[in-house]
Amino acid sequence: MDSNVRNSIADSPNGPSEQKTPLFTYIDSTEYDSIINENNVPRVFGRGGIFICLKGKGYVTINEHKYQLSPRTMCIAFPGTIIQEFKREEGFESYTLRIDTEFLRDINFPSASTIHMMMRDNPCMTLTQEQLDSILQVCHLMHERDKRTDHPFHDQINAQLLTLLCFELAGVYASDMPVKREPCSRQEVIFRKFLSLLATDITISREVQYYADKLCITPKYLTIVTRQMSDHSAATWITHSVIINAKALLSTTQLTVQQVSSRLNFPNPSFFGQYFLRHTGMTPKEFRRSKM
Repeated sequence: MDSNVRNSIADSPNGPSEQKTPLFTYIDSTEYDSIINENNVPRVFGRGGIFICLKGKGYVTINEHKYQLSPRTMCIAFPGTIIQEFKREEGFESYTLRIDTEFLRDINFPSASTIHMMMRDNPCMTLTQEQLDSILQVCHLMHERDKRTDHPFHDQINAQLLTLLCFELAGVYASDMPVKREPCSRQEVIFRKFLSLLATDITISREVQYYADKLCITPKYLTIVTRQMSDHSAATWITHSVIINAKALLSTTQLTVQQVSSRLNFPNPSFFGQYFLRHTGMTPKEFRRSKM
């Protein structure tokens, strides 16, 4: 998969992509598993975007809250949004566009700050058919116009079209039809908070004690909860997250093994190499060569 596509939707917790990205990028649904939900590891979005369910049902967990997906459900992600789970039934169809959500801050319209906060507090909304048609019409126009790379005002046209889309999105929130959050047990709350911490703090610590302290519970209880919720221990989740992030850095960046080791907070490249070998059966360099 092209690393530009991967980085256009979600960045690893280890920092945003250094490559300059366009104002918006269409994301094909065949890329979802590798971008959003690779091996069920939580992802921190480095950039914003919109996702619209067109057909079928599913669910998504955003910033520790679970939302049901059905036709005409739209979700908005801002930089820093954490996606923990994304599941969909057979026959599920959707439309996804990576967009520069910072545009929303710069557009001058009534109640702009209030609508911006509503978007962050209610990432999933139910669209009317008219709203759905209007948003998709603008998105398709953006996609088509973006292909005209030789146009002398290509960037200016893209900026105006993104502004138009942002006004459409603001109009949805002015109507206020948020999707309700699914109720959850105390164990589910702890588990989701643990996954959020993994997404943001995996470069800080690989110790169960660290995450238990953050959650104000004992390491033993954290492990009990993670086993109840996922059949895996807290330590297994931590290792899984480290390896997935290491693989992403090795396969989608030009960082050296030493730099990857440093990004993931290992004491030295040798320790990182032994850790990676123990859990994957390959050295970091062997893994990188296998992806070339």
